[in-house]
Amino acid sequence: MAPGKVSEHESPPDTPTINPEKHIVEVYNWNLDHEFNNLLAAASGDASGNAILAIDMEFPGFLRQEPRSGARAQRYQALRENVDRLRLIQLGAAVADADGTVRGAWSFNLKFDIDVDLQSEKSMAFLRAAGLDFSRHKKEGIDPGILGRKLANSSLVGQRAPNWVTFAGAYDLAYLLKLLTNGQPLPRDAHSFDVQLGMYCRRHHELRDVLHYGSLDAWAARLSVPRYGRSHTAGSDALLTLNLFLFIMSNNCAQAEDRKWDAWQWQEQWENECWEMTIQQARWQAAWQYQASLPFYGLSTQAPAPWPAFSSPVPALHAGLPMPAATFWNSASPFSMHQDVRTKFQI
Repeated sequence: MAPGKVSEHESPPDTPTINPEKHIVEVYNWNLDHEFNNLLAAASGDASGNAILAIDMEFPGFLRQEPRSGARAQRYQALRENVDRLRLIQLGAAVADADGTVRGAWSFNLKFDIDVDLQSEKSMAFLRAAGLDFSRHKKEGIDPGILGRKLANSSLVGQRAPNWVTFAGAYDLAYLLKLLTNGQPLPRDAHSFDVQLGMYCRRHHELRDVLHYGSLDAWAARLSVPRYGRSHTAGSDALLTLNLFLFIMSNNCAQAEDRKWDAWQWQEQWENECWEMTIQQARWQAAWQYQASLPFYGLSTQAPAPWPAFSSPVPALHAGLPMPAATFWNSASPFSMHQDVRTKFQI
């Protein structure tokens, strides 16, 4: 028998299988199409329409420090300046079915030139220590415009999007909106940001609403939720955020309820043809063509043009009602607490 040939009486060698609950797929420009389709398939595989999508972003630090004790308006202006002037490095996404079965995790590595793009030296050293390979980001990184268009034209955003989950996700959602709008400057104020984000992200759960203090790693350690991959990489952090969310929900610490937005009482009015037409006009080709016609500031190291030079229009909805406001920064919580997490787990 020829060397290496398997006899009909022998079993072929085992092929290692990939466990989606532990494996994080690294995505670059050469495998973007294939892996983005895999992400869509994972998110749309839940027949109930209640898939869960956790996200995390890695970015090159801060140019302006956010006033921790300041008013929301002050914190938003710091966030706006940072996100408008800095480039996203990684987008992490992890998906689970409504029953808690993890379907996969991805780390989308974007184009970033460490020799040119604005950055904080301390943050870059931190990300290098976490394992990011900036030479690959420079040579093989994903064009943010291409990734943004894929996201904006996908079922991951809009009325039938999955339940989005973040942990301290203000910057995560800001960079996400930047991608979805072709790198245009963020809205001038926090309310306008909420309105624009509401066009894309209908159901959002913020873990910080339940876990009021402590880091992601600290809470995972306290609740014995394992991490897969390296800390402070987007795919690993997204997967840990997802598993932490699933753990809390499965242990009856909190349960999701329908009141995700300040204006949720208007939702029934939107569940009609008028809403469907409006959201299609607002978020698909018309919106993208408008955004794509504007300069792409994500590639610029200069400060963006002052508001409102490149502000995108926000369409009116049914009966002239505004879009629902995202609540990740205010007191409206997407959770209905049954039992305080710290009390339940004695921490």
